[in-house]
Amino acid sequence: MAMCRTRRGSRKSRGLLRRRAFFVAVVAAASACALGGLALSIVGAAVSRRVLAPHRGAGSQPSSSSPQHLVVLQHGLSGTVGDLSRLARELQDKSGGEVLVHSAGYNAGRNLDGVSAGGRRLAQEIVDIVNRHSSLSRISLVGNSLGGLYTRYALAELFEQSAGLGSRGRIAGLAPEAFVTIGCPHLGVRRFTFVAVPQLLRSAAGVLVGRTGEDLMLRDRACLLERMAAEDGGFLEPLRAFNRRGLYANLWGDFMVPFGTAAFEPSWGSGLLDEQSVSTLLRRPGIEVVDREVLERKSDGIALRWDVAASASDAASVRAMDDDDREAAQEAEMAANLERCGWSKFAVGFRSTGTFFPMAHNKLAAVERSGWRKWAFSWLEGTTDGDSLMGEIAAYILDSPEDSRR
Repeated sequence: MAMCRTRRGSRKSRGLLRRRAFFVAVVAAASACALGGLALSIVGAAVSRRVLAPHRGAGSQPSSSSPQHLVVLQHGLSGTVGDLSRLARELQDKSGGEVLVHSAGYNAGRNLDGVSAGGRRLAQEIVDIVNRHSSLSRISLVGNSLGGLYTRYALAELFEQSAGLGSRGRIAGLAPEAFVTIGCPHLGVRRFTFVAVPQLLRSAAGVLVGRTGEDLMLRDRACLLERMAAEDGGFLEPLRAFNRRGLYANLWGDFMVPFGTAAFEPSWGSGLLDEQSVSTLLRRPGIEVVDREVLERKSDGIALRWDVAASASDAASVRAMDDDDREAAQEAEMAANLERCGWSKFAVGFRSTGTFFPMAHNKLAAVERSGWRKWAFSWLEGTTDGDSLMGEIAAYILDSPEDSRR
């Protein structure tokens, strides 16, 4: 009997050791993946900085010798000047020869020092381009992901009041035409990560993504994203100067920038529940179903569109609230202030993505990889799924002012 107990005890010990070993292996593998991903991002940033930053004019693609309309494309985090090449080609094809498409390069490999630093670099790049092309008279900006925040910051740097244009003003001396964001974290990602991040872990964003991570988590001392969405912050008037403002957001399956922050719909929260929220959105007055097959996962593209006119804010006061309520109220106020500018919102769906495969982010901009990035990511991301959407975005940018809705 004693021998049986000894054997059973021995089997239990071996089982416990195996379970512990398995747990350690899982933790080690997860840690290795996380560190590997971080290392890959750092290497990518270093390669981008070394290869792309010196070629500051390489992103300009004029359609004629005397272009009138400057369209600036700003990539996102760890991006390159080639990321938005598919959109650039659509703009060239549809422009009729009067557009200068410029893929911004001053931020290539330099995305960790905060939104303000990136915005100032973009502003300087735009000034440099305008100085080289005296024929330019109009300007449009497109910001992909983090690039959308860069463009919004740059507008405030470049905005000039102009009595000749009434209250609209000018951007770098040019008449503002279209402003577009693609999967941009307008409200930050504090409550809009794919899976909700506990308060204690939010500080890790600054460690992993530097000052930019602090900005996106709304943990920076300057409260930059809140200020960029405040009526008295100096950032909304330049937005209103454009003939039209459009945003494109993934309805589901965006691990990086879920719908709630990309479309400034703060009630949506973390991206894990995006698919469940679509039915609620469909019941909202004014929602136009553009393609029902996209909603039914039979096609890729724009599923819904709606226009938001100027409206008064009904955001709750942030005083005398607990932390969660205060954060929600701050983001609701940011969203209401942004919506006052007037937007066309386009909700996009991809049939291959969803809660269990949230790889829609780079499809939304049809990001075009090159070199080692193409080998490392393209097979998984399938960004060509967004090719047809680039034609839709290009048409929106190039639409005539008479047909646009402010």
